[in-house]
Amino acid sequence: MGCTATDDGAAPAGTRPSTGAAGSGPDRTRPVLAFVQPEKRAVMLADAAGRTWRAAPTDDAPPPSEVVWSPDARRLAWLDETNMSGTGEIHIYDVAKGTVHSEPCPCRGVGFLGQDVATLAADGTSLALFPPGYPAERAHRVRLGKAQGAYAELAVGGPDDVIVFSVLPEGPGVTRGQGTVSAVDRRGTVRALLPPTKPTTFTDALRAPDGKALAWGTSDSGGACWTRSTLLTHSGDTAEEPLRRLPDDAAFRRALIGERQRSLGSFAWAGDGLTVTYGPLVSCQVLGSDRFVSYYVRGGVHTFLGTGMIGIALGADGRVARLAVDLSSTGLARAQPGIAGYTGTLTLTSGGREQTLGKGVSTFAFTPYESAAAKPPAAVPQPQDTAVTTVDDHGARLPEGVVRLARQIEEAAARGDTDRLVALCGTCRPGVHQWIRGKDGAAAVLRAIRAHPGRNGAEGLMYPGLSSCVDQPEQDITCTPQQLRDVALLGLRPDEANVDYGGVVYYSWSGGPAMVPLLVRTDAKGAAVWTGLAAG
Repeated sequence: MGCTATDDGAAPAGTRPSTGAAGSGPDRTRPVLAFVQPEKRAVMLADAAGRTWRAAPTDDAPPPSEVVWSPDARRLAWLDETNMSGTGEIHIYDVAKGTVHSEPCPCRGVGFLGQDVATLAADGTSLALFPPGYPAERAHRVRLGKAQGAYAELAVGGPDDVIVFSVLPEGPGVTRGQGTVSAVDRRGTVRALLPPTKPTTFTDALRAPDGKALAWGTSDSGGACWTRSTLLTHSGDTAEEPLRRLPDDAAFRRALIGERQRSLGSFAWAGDGLTVTYGPLVSCQVLGSDRFVSYYVRGGVHTFLGTGMIGIALGADGRVARLAVDLSSTGLARAQPGIAGYTGTLTLTSGGREQTLGKGVSTFAFTPYESAAAKPPAAVPQPQDTAVTTVDDHGARLPEGVVRLARQIEEAAARGDTDRLVALCGTCRPGVHQWIRGKDGAAAVLRAIRAHPGRNGAEGLMYPGLSSCVDQPEQDITCTPQQLRDVALLGLRPDEANVDYGGVVYYSWSGGPAMVPLLVRTDAKGAAVWTGLAAG
């Protein structure tokens, strides 16, 4: 396998000192958090005070997609893989010594089996275990009682066994990417954790702090841009179906990441619960901060934690790590070429003080003690759509006079004061006045005036501005973040029959309540005037 120990010595081959520190006097013996900065090619550590230092460079290898802690937080391990064969290097960092040992390893996945680093051979036939005394103490293999196949991977470790995911060949009852989930102990015994006829797709996995319960993400795909991910939890004990953990609140509905397209950004154990972030499917859906929604899940209950984060994790003493979405004028900040996925700004809140740990961060992890000691967090208020917007449907700022008039219309409509609405629409035709006084007139006006207006040529502005848009980048009618917010606000449903675009298409007249747009223009004196309706 290529994963063997070297001879004893003060400076074993493949070992290099940890270098570089950020901040003043970090406590290098007690890190609480590890994170990866791909563009700086570094694995970083932070102490409880938020002081950071570089544990190891990642050199020219692809940056690790995850870093895993030993149960006692004295070692940190990660893999880099250069191709699908799993040929790359395994890296094991010693916190006390500040050194990292690296060597070639044709293997897939990494975790800790007790205090031993464990990984699965690329051919799926054996585990390699690296004891705490490695490299002075030699690594050894454990032959599996049942080979797991060439595309199997070690998903996550545990105190007594590790979890392995094995891809099944396509056939009756098995679709592409589905496979089995098994526990493998130190003797190589393989124990199935799913019923024989219930395969699953599989992305990342985590073990609960007590080493029993298991959580993983699915990746059910109907094509490149039709993938949906869901968090599943499992007891980690008997062969049983996992439980599906998907929120259904205002924030999630507003994000428009439902059953057709959805990604599982990240998740982390926090005490006996989990933090989880759902978001849009990168490269296939329009990216905006409100589309990333985070929760704390415990006992099947989802507690909303906010939007705009790629990930959030909880630690001891109220510590909170947040990986915030980095947005530019073109959307979510993408990492440099050759680096998969997206990056954000990592902050640590400790003692009521939030500080930035690093920019361009792709992944992070609290130590096991921090995760185990986390307490259930308080809920964040749900996002509200009860205010008039100050920008149009493409994000351009509206004239103050228009915003003032829109707020007056909103206040009257919210009260159901049709006399006031008629007065505000003083130049409107009599038929418009009749419509305003009708049964649903005030409610329709309220719905429209809270949406983003669009430019409507000589007629001025139209509330809402949305007529149609597609939730897919680089299209001629790609939805803006403002239009997506209005889709959720107006309760529009996708046009299932549309075949002109690859993404989901929304029309202002498809699904949801009937919508008659309001027209507002600016007169010769610069005053905003409600002139009527765009139709009817």
